[in-house]
Amino acid sequence: MAFIFYDVETSGADRSFDQVLQFGAVLTDDDLNVVDTFEIRSRLLPHIVPSPGAMLVTGVRVEQLFDPALPSHFEMCRRIHEVMSSWSPATVIGYNSLAFDEEMLRRAFYSSLLPIYLTNTGGNSRLDILPLMIATHAFAPDGLRWPVNEKGRASFKLDRLAPANGFDHSDAHDALADVHATIHLARLVRAHAPVIWQSAMAYRTKALAAEYVEDQLAFVATLLRFGRCVPSLVTALGINPENSSELFTLDLRQDPVLLAAMAAEELSLHVKTKPRPVSSLKLNACPLFPPFEVAGPKAAGYEFGLDEIARRAEQVRADEGLRKRLIEAVVSTRTPFPESPHLEEQIYGGFYSPGDQYLINEFHRAEWPQRLSISGQFDDRRLRGLSRRLVYFEAPHVMPAAMRADFAHAIAARIHSRTEAIGRWTTLDEAVEEARTMLANVPAHREVMLNEHLARLSAWREEAGLTLDPQAAQ
Repeated sequence: MAFIFYDVETSGADRSFDQVLQFGAVLTDDDLNVVDTFEIRSRLLPHIVPSPGAMLVTGVRVEQLFDPALPSHFEMCRRIHEVMSSWSPATVIGYNSLAFDEEMLRRAFYSSLLPIYLTNTGGNSRLDILPLMIATHAFAPDGLRWPVNEKGRASFKLDRLAPANGFDHSDAHDALADVHATIHLARLVRAHAPVIWQSAMAYRTKALAAEYVEDQLAFVATLLRFGRCVPSLVTALGINPENSSELFTLDLRQDPVLLAAMAAEELSLHVKTKPRPVSSLKLNACPLFPPFEVAGPKAAGYEFGLDEIARRAEQVRADEGLRKRLIEAVVSTRTPFPESPHLEEQIYGGFYSPGDQYLINEFHRAEWPQRLSISGQFDDRRLRGLSRRLVYFEAPHVMPAAMRADFAHAIAARIHSRTEAIGRWTTLDEAVEEARTMLANVPAHREVMLNEHLARLSAWREEAGLTLDPQAAQ
């Protein structure tokens, strides 16, 4: 099985309202030898305001954000999807990728009318090296060096952990450089903590993870909290009836006899206590199940003895009614999220109909005038909005003048001001203020770059204000 290591650099830290500016990926063979490399950048989208702080971290200059020679975001996404598909099937790997990079990539594909589940469909599986490093530190720390942060705890930041273990990361926060740093750490885990590596490989798909937890009466579940690995001896309760990828587990420090005696109201209160009696695992997010001989003695519940743990697990697995009541108690305490009014946050709002999927394929094959026509034929309102936005970004000249003016005004209003009630995106006012504040403490060698961003943001703010008030431009 091949591996695809990847990383993204972005305009900011919000997964819904920032964009990918740089993508880097490396294809390796099963022995982690480099086979192929791919890198691409895009210019800034018209409705995205970049964070000056993020630009300093990644080293992106103003001219790169607006360079007409760079691909558009849409062109970049189509190329990324094409390359990753050609490298598949593979295990897709990043560093803190499941929490950030993959969500950014999915939203980039979503906004470009491309399949969003590329990393875990079509024979692909996925893996995140950050949890492996945390687990290695907890269960097999020998052989690696662990840098310490300002709080005296082990630091798992890529730009600190990789150099501490012999990797030249002088160009940290460049996407391709971060990919090679991730490969370096993956090789170290495989060499110095083979049990952790093998455990990750064994359960990197939803089907493999589901099969394991079904077969095991009790097992070690590793929860990651604030950079720490918290292992617990648990047994499977069952799958969330509303989410087939979510498994509920019971901490076996809990006495099944006492749980079975609780009334519904008492049980609902009990599942909220800490440490949580019931936890959930995402079976499709490469959960880590280290073997008993490695993690068992360090796992919560081990102090009861394995015979007692096995007895409790058997009792829970035999009591279907108790398992259902525990799951219902947890699910009933959850507050449903209202649907967001913003297209960016509607990514998981349901699958497209076969008819809309056909039109998506036609959209990608067509030229821009035909794409504008197709945009009005989608049944799913998300697709209508996304496709028309693409037409405006890529070929506004094919739009009627009134439609172009509406888009220009809407974008100017969005980036010029915002209240917490209507979104989380960065506004021009906020970005200008951020840049001015940073100038007071920025290192001298970064001052020129920051002033360039401040000048461009200030000019952009003036332009947006004129678009909002057409009379002022006359």
